[in-house]
Amino acid sequence: MTTQDQTSAAGLSTTMSLDEIKAGVLKMAQPADQALADNLKSHVSYIEQVSDYIIFSGGKRLRPVLFLLAAHAAGGNSPEPTLASIFEFLHAATLLHDDVVDEAGLRRGRPAARTKYGNDAVILVGDFLFSKSYSLAADTGIPSFVKALTDCTTYMAEGQVLELLHTGDLKLDMEGYLEIIRAKTAVLLAASCQMGAIYAKADQDLIQAFYNYGMELGLAFQMIDDALDYVGTEHEFGKPVGHDLAEGKITLPFIHVRDNAPKEVSQRLLELTELGKTQTEVLEEAKALVRDNGGVDITYQKATEHAIKAQESLQWVLASQKDNQHLALLHSLAWYVLNRRT
Repeated sequence: MTTQDQTSAAGLSTTMSLDEIKAGVLKMAQPADQALADNLKSHVSYIEQVSDYIIFSGGKRLRPVLFLLAAHAAGGNSPEPTLASIFEFLHAATLLHDDVVDEAGLRRGRPAARTKYGNDAVILVGDFLFSKSYSLAADTGIPSFVKALTDCTTYMAEGQVLELLHTGDLKLDMEGYLEIIRAKTAVLLAASCQMGAIYAKADQDLIQAFYNYGMELGLAFQMIDDALDYVGTEHEFGKPVGHDLAEGKITLPFIHVRDNAPKEVSQRLLELTELGKTQTEVLEEAKALVRDNGGVDITYQKATEHAIKAQESLQWVLASQKDNQHLALLHSLAWYVLNRRT
């Protein structure tokens, strides 16, 4: 491995190049992909059809990769790639359910599964994927592994309900926003890392460190998603951009401008957002106000702070395992998340 000491002014660091990070992730993702295909068997062929459509429509396999990396980095034997399927199945199930709730038209650059198969089928297949995840976890015979999964999915369900309750809530504050993204997104990344360490039979301090890393990484990841919704393109993102406001989802870029911009700007933003519920064309002006008044910039700044915390969670481990390449890749992923465009 070529060693580069790349350190951003913000304090994030990586000992790996972008190409090395991508290669390392791909190496982990390939066995996970095969395991996904092997574990989607059902005597109801329609379930396989819908599952294949969402799972093999792209996606970064970040969660399965985090599980496998954490297990290796924690010093355990190579985990069975089948177990990595747990985390992609859970992710796919939440995407299926989210698209129904959001009435989404696109997912990963093509029609959302609900538009092809209908809402009823998509919800039921999502339930199948949740059940499949529990079945795979139970096969390990490790009670703490199964407990971590149940804790995670309970928290995720709470996050989905919280987001629903706050849809269209223009008064949502930073604390409420963090509560939603922690439960909706970050906890699954945290559990992926935590359960990798549990499977590796790591001690409790290391398990907690990996959980903390995943949680902070997940917060950074979601914040970048929220920023890209204001500056990305549909081609890059694989789904329509600028639709958070149209769907009533209040995120950090909006919250910052609403609370910190001059009063006339804040008031105009609220007016445009209300109008946008019936006049989507006015949302372009709202997006411009958010961009021009620091909403995107502050979101990247906050995401960077969480990515730094993710790396700090692993510092004490890195200090004693400098030659652990899986740990180095895990550490560098925090830098990669901040530099992605998709």
